[in-house]
Order: sequence, then structure tokens, then C-alpha cells
Amino acid sequence: MLTSTVPVLRAGLLSALGSLVERLLAAHGIVYEVTRKDGLTEIRSERVVARFSADGGFSVSFRDGTELRGAGLVVEEGVATVKVSEGGLSFDYAHFLPHIEKCSTLHGHTATVSVDVTGPKRTEGYVMDFGVLKRLVKSVIDELDHRIVISPKYVRDVRDGRYLISFDGLGGSYDLWVPQSRVALIEGDSTVENISAHIARRLIESIPVRPVLVRVTVSEGVGKYAVAELLR
Repeated sequence: MLTSTVPVLRAGLLSALGSLVERLLAAHGIVYEVTRKDGLTEIRSERVVARFSADGGFSVSFRDGTELRGAGLVVEEGVATVKVSEGGLSFDYAHFLPHIEKCSTLHGHTATVSVDVTGPKRTEGYVMDFGVLKRLVKSVIDELDHRIVISPKYVRDVRDGRYLISFDGLGGSYDLWVPQSRVALIEGDSTVENISAHIARRLIESIPVRPVLVRVTVSEGVGKYAVAELLR
């Protein structure tokens, strides 16, 4: 079992943390139930059991055996959300989705990104500096900018600093030798849903706020976007 200790927050922040857990479960269509008794709030689903006590302690247990625990008081001011968007938060990328006819040939998009971070306000009254957050987001999307974004499953060979990218799709068969420096590998096919999840995973490791809810919105055109949320 992996156990890590993180700060816990009392009063409004503690209840807000429980609300974040509920929000994430609901967003992913996970059925859960909430019980409150004798100062203890329990949120239970098939995947996770979260308990929040009135004295400022909590535990979150996942089905894979991972457990988070916390105790003590850090702040009492509550939670807030900060957001960065536009203003250079965009990237150009190429990709393909072999099993979707319109997307089955190599093509490109200009994606715009916005990021919301919800977490405890520091004693100075803010969650985190906007400039720091924007730099973190920019560093992550720069890893995707002007690259072919693909799943590792399409890499058939590596030779002389190049990837052989091969796929058979509704738009035909492709074999492409591409410099490794021009390729970004992500989990799963490079749908906008998976790209937003990739950005969220990369960001949440770097954001110096705990607990934190990160919400990443990636748009690949007017009215076309996907949202990924992660709580840690």
C-alpha cells in the first residue's frame, strides 16, 4: 500500500475538499453515496472511499490500495479558483485518428488551452501566483507545440534519432520517418480528450498546491473542446 501524508484543511476548506471529491465522481459518471454522522462525512463509491472528520482529519482510499491521509490545520480562509487562458496559451500540432474517417489522415490543429486551479488560499489570500501558473502551463504545452502527437503504439521502429510511425486507417496506410524531437507521445490516441488529460497530469505534478483540483480545457476549434479534471 502506498501512503502519503498531505495537509488537511478545517471548516469551509474541509467541506470544500469533500465537495471536490463529489464533483469529480459526478463528472465521471461514477455512482456514489454520501453519509454524515457524528461529525464524520463519508463519500463511498466502487473506486474510492473518502472520509472527512470535523477535527480536521481525512483519508482517501482507492481501489488499487493507494491511500492519502492528513491531519492538522494549515489554513482556515477557504478555497478559491484561479484561471489562466489565452495570452499565448496555444499550440499547433499534427495527429491522426485512424478509425474516424475525417481524422484518419495526418492533419493539424491550433489548440487553445485554459486551466483552472482550485485549492486552499494561502495566508496571503491567494491560491497561487498567476505568473507562476501561466509559466507552468506554457512549459507543458510547449512539449506538444509543432509536434506530431501520437500514442506510442504507432511507433514501429527507432533508428538514427527517428521514429517510424505506421498506421492503417480509413484514409489509407502510412509509414512515416519522423525525427524524435518532432514527436510527442501521450497515453492513448491523440484525441482532444486524451490531450487535455495529458496536460492535466503533467501540470498537477508541478503545481505547488495541495490539495488541488486542476481543470484543463483544450479547444481545437470554435465550439469544439474537451475538459479533463484531476484531484490530488
